[in-house]
Amino acid sequence: MFPTLARLHKAPAMPKFFEKGLSLNHFLVKRQVISLYRQICRCTKGMSKSDAKELMQFARADFERHRKETDIDTIKSLISAGKYQMHSLQSSVTLAHTAKH
Repeated sequence: MFPTLARLHKAPAMPKFFEKGLSLNHFLVKRQVISLYRQICRCTKGMSKSDAKELMQFARADFERHRKETDIDTIKSLISAGKYQMHSLQSSVTLAHTAKH
């Protein structure tokens, strides 16, 4: 085979974002995790700076603790638990703002 044909015959290099071998399910769940983190960040808008900072430190530590998790079912249950905690936090913040006014 000619050298140029041999080069053309090889498959193109894989993009870097495929190197870790994420499946489609992992990719979709990762998107949900990032979305949850952003929702938690938005949840801190009505809080005092110290409370918001403390909440973000807690959330960040929780996300970091489970960073290496690869089991899809475990990640989904963590997302569900995180959403539940976020909704209860939002209702608490809403009640606190209502009580102030």
